Amino acid sequence: MAENVNIDLSGEINATTEKKGLQKLLQHVRSGAAPALVLGLLSSRRPWTQFIATENFKTPASIPRLTRRFYRNIEYFQANYLVVFLGLFAYCLITSPLLLIAMVASFFGYRKLTSGPNTWKIGNWELTKTQQYAVYAAASMALCWLAGAGAVLFWVLGATVTVVALHASFFDAESLPPTDEQFPMIEQV
Repeated sequence: MAENVNIDLSGEINATTEKKGLQKLLQHVRSGAAPALVLGLLSSRRPWTQFIATENFKTPASIPRLTRRFYRNIEYFQANYLVVFLGLFAYCLITSPLLLIAMVASFFGYRKLTSGPNTWKIGNWELTKTQQYAVYAAASMALCWLAGAGAVLFWVLGATVTVVALHASFFDAESLPPTDEQFPMIEQV
């Protein structure tokens, strides 16, 4: 009953998997597309006169209206909010010279490390590239910790969230021009 069956398994397998979510974003960042993504987002920035128009700031009438207003404003003014974040970050770097020096030193250290075949020797031991990156990362984190980067990070994130949440909550989204949404904003009564 036992028969010999010969199956030909020769050939090549070219399996490409579609990366999703964070992996896809990290792939874009590694390929150098991050500046293009940011510039593409910034190209959709709305006029500042529309963003700061004080006559459009109103208290929402109800919680459902507040929720719709919030999401609509986040979507509509996304690039403006990114500029607000970048402005607050630049303000922190300018007002904290030690942090600015730490960031510049970390940047140039990384550029030096990735610029070519560098060999580091500690005593008689030669460090591999992975060990060099580990030493660089530890030194950069220590330098940023000494410069107070943690406090600045939380201040920038906290200030950005506060400013964005207040603007998105109180800016009247119904005064914005209509968009090409499939489901326009509908008010429940």
